[in-house]
Amino acid sequence: MLHPMSGMISLEDVRLFAAVAHHLSFVEAARRMGVPTSTVSRRVAQLEEALGVRLLQRTSRRVGLTGEGARLIERAGPLLDELGSVLDRAADREDEPAGRLRVTAPVMTGAQRIAPALFSFAARHPRLSLELTLTNAVVPLVEEGIDLAFRAGPVQDADLVARRMWSLPYALAASPRLVQDALEGRSRLARASLGSVPAVLSHPGAAWRLRRRDGSIEEVRPRAKLCVNDPRVAITAAAQGLGVVCAPREVIEQQGKALVELTVTGRTVEPRELFAVYPSRRLLSTRVRLAIDWVMKHR
Repeated sequence: MLHPMSGMISLEDVRLFAAVAHHLSFVEAARRMGVPTSTVSRRVAQLEEALGVRLLQRTSRRVGLTGEGARLIERAGPLLDELGSVLDRAADREDEPAGRLRVTAPVMTGAQRIAPALFSFAARHPRLSLELTLTNAVVPLVEEGIDLAFRAGPVQDADLVARRMWSLPYALAASPRLVQDALEGRSRLARASLGSVPAVLSHPGAAWRLRRRDGSIEEVRPRAKLCVNDPRVAITAAAQGLGVVCAPREVIEQQGKALVELTVTGRTVEPRELFAVYPSRRLLSTRVRLAIDWVMKHR
C-alpha cells in the first residue's frame, strides 16, 4: 500500500514520474517533457517525499520501478491520459483549434500526401503547433503521447479507433534495363516466375500481396536482391536496375521513363487502405477531428 500523503501532491510531479517510469530514464523523460534533467529528478524526489515511499530504484547504470512505483503507474496512468484529453478539449475552440498536435505517418505517403495537407492545416490555425514524424514503424500512440497516426491497414488493435481515409493503388515496376536483361523484354509476367525475379524489398522476407480474379488474396515472397527500409530509396534502387519494386502507382508514374510498370497474368497488386488512427480511450479533441477532416479533403 502507498503511504498516506505527507504533503500536497503536484499533478506535474506525477506526470514527470510517469514519463520516467515509461522510459526508465531521467534523461529521456526530460527530453520528452521539455524540461532540464535536474528538474525531473528534483520533482520526482518531491513526489516520493510527499507520498512517503520510494517509487524508483536508481543506480549509476539504470532506473527501475519499485513495487509502489509500479502500483502508482497502474492506477494513475489511465487517469493522466483521461485528464490530458479533457484539458485538450477544453483548450480547443470549435472554430480555432489550439495546442500541440503530434502525428505520425508512413514515410512515402506521409511525404507525398499527408505532410502537405497538415502544413496547410497548421498554416490556417496559428494557435496550433504541429509535430510530424514520418516513420514506417508502428508507434505506440498512448505511450509516446501521439494524438493521431496514419497507418496502412488492416488495423487490428482493439484499443485504437481507425477511420478509413482512402485506398492507395500499388503496382510492380522495374527499370527498362532490368526488363530487357532479367525479364527478357517482357513487362507482363507469369505468376510462376515471380519467385525468381530479383526484388527490392522493405525488409527481409517481405511479401507481395496479389489479388486473384476471384477476389482472393495470395502472398508471393520474391527473391530479395536488396532490402531497404525507406521506400523512397527502394524506388531509387529499382530505377537503377537493382530489382522489381512494389510501390504506390502514383509514385511509379512520377519516375517517368525510369520505371516500367509490370503486370502479372491473372493477378493484380492488392491496393493498400490508409486509416487515421487514434486511441479509443481518449476523447477526440477538436484539433484531431479537424485535422482528419482536413487531410481527407485536401490530400
